[in-house]
Amino acid sequence: MHATRRRARSRGTTQKVTYSLPEAIVTRLDERAAGAGQAKSAMVSEALAFYFAEQDRKALAAVYAEAATDPLFAADNAQVLRDFAALDRDAEDGGR
Repeated sequence: MHATRRRARSRGTTQKVTYSLPEAIVTRLDERAAGAGQAKSAMVSEALAFYFAEQDRKALAAVYAEAATDPLFAADNAQVLRDFAALDRDAEDGGR
């Protein structure tokens, strides 16, 4: 990555960088940007934001999957569900 300068934009501070991409990706980016009337930088930024969000979602899913196999977590979760069920019944009964 080669940083040349920073400047402020509506999305906050940006940094000009240089990366190498496969030629096929550059060609598709050029075509899509021209067709959408969108700046290539904006398209790359949006694509990376989606990629990072997906990676974060997968990491969180892995943590939840691991927690689901933990007997202590399962017991705590079952107790929380019972507690909320009781509160829900009280609310439905008008708090009697």
